Amino acid sequence: MEFDTTAMDQAAADAEKELQEWIKDPTFASVFFRLASWWSKWYMKAGHKRLGRVVVKYGKSAKES
Repeated sequence: MEFDTTAMDQAAADAEKELQEWIKDPTFASVFFRLASWWSKWYMKAGHKRLGRVVVKYGKSAKES
C-alpha cells in the first residue's frame, strides 16, 4: 500500500490558514510565538514527533479539565 500525502498536505495548509487567523489576536500570538520559540530550541535535539507528543499530551489533559 502506498502512502498518500495529498490529504496530509491539504490538512497542513488548512491548519496554517487557521493559525494565520488566530495570530491576529495579540494574546494568542504572544503565547504562540513563545511556544514556537520553545519548539525551535528543542526540535533538533528531541525531534518533531517527540515534541508533538509532549504538546498533544497537554492538549488532552486540557480537554479533560
